[in-house]
Parts: sequence; structure tokens; C-alpha cells
Amino acid sequence: EPWCLAFDPSFLMASLKADSINKPFAQQCQDLIKVMEDFPAKELHTIFPWLVESIFGSLDGVLVGWNLRCLQGRVNPVEYSIVMEFLDPG
Repeated sequence: EPWCLAFDPSFLMASLKADSINKPFAQQCQDLIKVMEDFPAKELHTIFPWLVESIFGSLDGVLVGWNLRCLQGRVNPVEYSIVMEFLDPG
């Protein structure tokens, strides 16, 4: 992954935004986990606002995020388990 070579916040943000459009949901989650594991929080502070909005939606309702309110395990078990694993504090 390109963000492993050197930390460039603007490049990382551009890559994550492109991935959120082009990659399947499961791959997006795996990539986000890798990014969060590879860099300390102080280096990632620039992407946190985007990350929170992309997951939970924006306060003004323009971005719906992952639409967690409508995600149900019995309706879409694969996405549900991916989200639960991603959001697991462990």
C-alpha cells in the first residue's frame, strides 16, 4: 500500500477517499484497519474528521456514511459482521 512508504497526510486522504468509491466495503475496512495499525494517532489526526463522517455520516445529513442505523445482521449478515468487527474496541 502506498501509505506504508512514507506518511503524507494529503496523499493518504486522497487514497482513502478514492478507495471508498472504488473498493468493496470489506476491502475498505481492511485498509482502514491497516492504516490505523501502521500509524500513531497523532499522525492520523488529519484523517479522523473524514473517517468519522465517512462511517457515521455528517451532522448536516449530507453524508449518510455506512448507514449503520439500517444495518441488520439478519438482512445483511456479511456487512453486519464486517462492521461489528471494525468497530470492536478490541
